[in-house]
Amino acid sequence: MPREHGAWGILLIPFATAIGIAGIFNAPVALLLVSVLCFYLARTSFLKGDYRGMAGLLVVSLVAVLPVVLIWHRWWLIAFGAGVAPVAFRRTERSLALQLAAVAGLTLTAPVAWYVATGLLNWPAWRLWLVNALYFIGRVFYVKMHITAASQRNGSRLRLGALTLAYHGVLAGVAASWWPVGLAFVPGIIHAVIGTARLTPVLKIKQIAWTEAAVSVVFGVSFVVVMRFFR
Repeated sequence: MPREHGAWGILLIPFATAIGIAGIFNAPVALLLVSVLCFYLARTSFLKGDYRGMAGLLVVSLVAVLPVVLIWHRWWLIAFGAGVAPVAFRRTERSLALQLAAVAGLTLTAPVAWYVATGLLNWPAWRLWLVNALYFIGRVFYVKMHITAASQRNGSRLRLGALTLAYHGVLAGVAASWWPVGLAFVPGIIHAVIGTARLTPVLKIKQIAWTEAAVSVVFGVSFVVVMRFFR
């Protein structure tokens, strides 16, 4: 699995939901995708200490996105880049606050992709960001719960899963009141409840990673289907 495989999902699934809902994949979107991938790979190179590779990837990222700004006049990309770039290369492994901030930043690929595809930075763009951010914040709590359970082997499921259950309880309320958008949250809510009920002190990180990837793909597909056919 690639380094920070969970973050790759948080980066690309929001992007895919925006394109799926917009129903547009054109040259500007393709160039944006190349730019986003190279930028995030540059971060991976930075974490490995490969500064030459990081510099090369950043150049490719910039070259890919420049035509989108200059030819297709997506000027707001400059503001998005200026906002994200200063915090993109910080390590987040040990800090929940930084992980939540990273989720907020990574899921910005949804409104950015929508903006590049449609030329509009409107409520649907920010709704994409909000839905994706709310979903992936829940996944951060869920994975942290498993890590905490492995380090505190004598804790009860209820105590260890309190934050995860509380968050997904609130998310269930959001889902119930936000029809039909809230339907996209249902797979993640069900998975979080079942996972908490079956919580053990044994940390099966690969199993958790692949399950998270599968549930997140289901979320993404559900979100696109709901917005394309039920709105």
